[in-house]
Amino acid sequence: MNRTKSLIVAGLVLGSFVIAANGRAANIARTEYLTLKSATALPGVVLPPGTYTFEAIEGHPDVVRVSNRLTKRVLYMGFTEIVQRQNRSGGSLTFGEAPKGEPVPIKAWFPDGSLRGNEFRHR
Repeated sequence: MNRTKSLIVAGLVLGSFVIAANGRAANIARTEYLTLKSATALPGVVLPPGTYTFEAIEGHPDVVRVSNRLTKRVLYMGFTEIVQRQNRSGGSLTFGEAPKGEPVPIKAWFPDGSLRGNEFRHR
């Protein structure tokens, strides 16, 4: 009897971990890891050279979260404009212009080089 109860409790605990893991994963619609070779800018934040996680939130494709891949620290989370581009050339990120010595702004993120992407709202 005690063994059966132990197995049931262990199964419930394991099941709750699986449900929690699936619930977290279901919140992310698109994820991409991008390495930046020089300082770049997103609205309100400068990203030093490094590798970052770009994520679009499921159910809110216009919301993008950017975090440091190693530390998992969220550096940017905000609304974007959904945009289309004509061809897949140019990679996942497009860049704007910046004065000499300033970080170049990331204009848009096109996950995995797709035609549909997220344009950041720089002021």
